[in-house]
Amino acid sequence: MQMSHSIGVIVAGWVLPIVFSSVLAGTTVRDHRSAPVVRDHRGQSVGAQPVVRDQRSSVIFIRNHNRCRPPADIDRDCLLDRDEDELVRRFAPEVRLAPVSKDRNRPANVDWYLRRVHMRFDHKSCKDHQILGRGKVSQANIHRQSHKLNKSLCRHKDKRVYSRSADKRFFLQPPDNRVHLGAKASQWKAYAHAKPSTFFKGGVDIQYWFFYPFNNSPDPRVAMGTFNHEGDWELVTVTLDAGLQFHSALYAAHNGGKRFYPYKGKRRIRFVDMTHAIVYSAAGSHASYPAAGTWPFDLKGTLKDHVYEGGPRWQTWKSVVNVGERSYPMNGQTFIQYGGRWGEVGSRALRAVGIEDTSGPMGPAFQKSWSR
Repeated sequence: MQMSHSIGVIVAGWVLPIVFSSVLAGTTVRDHRSAPVVRDHRGQSVGAQPVVRDQRSSVIFIRNHNRCRPPADIDRDCLLDRDEDELVRRFAPEVRLAPVSKDRNRPANVDWYLRRVHMRFDHKSCKDHQILGRGKVSQANIHRQSHKLNKSLCRHKDKRVYSRSADKRFFLQPPDNRVHLGAKASQWKAYAHAKPSTFFKGGVDIQYWFFYPFNNSPDPRVAMGTFNHEGDWELVTVTLDAGLQFHSALYAAHNGGKRFYPYKGKRRIRFVDMTHAIVYSAAGSHASYPAAGTWPFDLKGTLKDHVYEGGPRWQTWKSVVNVGERSYPMNGQTFIQYGGRWGEVGSRALRAVGIEDTSGPMGPAFQKSWSR
């Protein structure tokens, strides 16, 4: 995929087009005709990528942190937004889902889900309280809600808490099981978060988050369905090296995951169109793996995910959205500022012993993996 725009350099917070080679403060700036070439996992050229290069790195970092601001850097992560967006699309994975005979619960998108749920508040010793009714929840207000705690006799006379903070007492609840089935394939969206890599020095990590309205564990041995819950966020992190080449990917599964490589191991990463890693979504749990088959996910190897061929193939680069950073969302994706659960609160007995698997998870920006 050939880039069509020229490189920009930041001056006083603005991006000015550069159409010639130059040296500015020790940094060589090249236009699209002489830009460093991005190569795929096999070392083959896939087009020129406009970047700012210095002697240490070819990554699109803004070196002067005082200039990490709009309009060039809306989310203020010190990566040029337009080049960040291009990398997000270039390396977005192809997600291969299980056939419907193995898993009826499909992905959705955030706006589709919010239109169909209630927002409620979980009181420990009292009834849940309604915050927003069905059809009233949106990206514009999900992070702007508040609720008073009960002081005694279920009376709201204690301090006020807010949904923009990490608070698991706020939760989203579908009114019926039809929402669990997810949206039509044409409505699926992936959500990307790009940041300086914590794995490869001088590189870039691109997180791809996928949302499913329901996680339905297919293995009856998993503590009698303990892993079933509403609101299911799944993750694959693609790591690019300092030359913007594909290095590896972390496939998340069950609060953990494993890093895979294009050349290492029997189950190495395979690609579509040279740059899009193939990700298999496990039946029911939707955990991510690089190949079909059976994947144990506990230390003893008794609990297994089952991954199948023959289902829909979701080319996420056609619908991926760059969400930006939690403090500075991009593209209207303010849902990342919501700090509550994305599904109903589950078993109190299990939560009392630290098991959260029957309750809806927190959103991407409130999970530990967001900054890892």
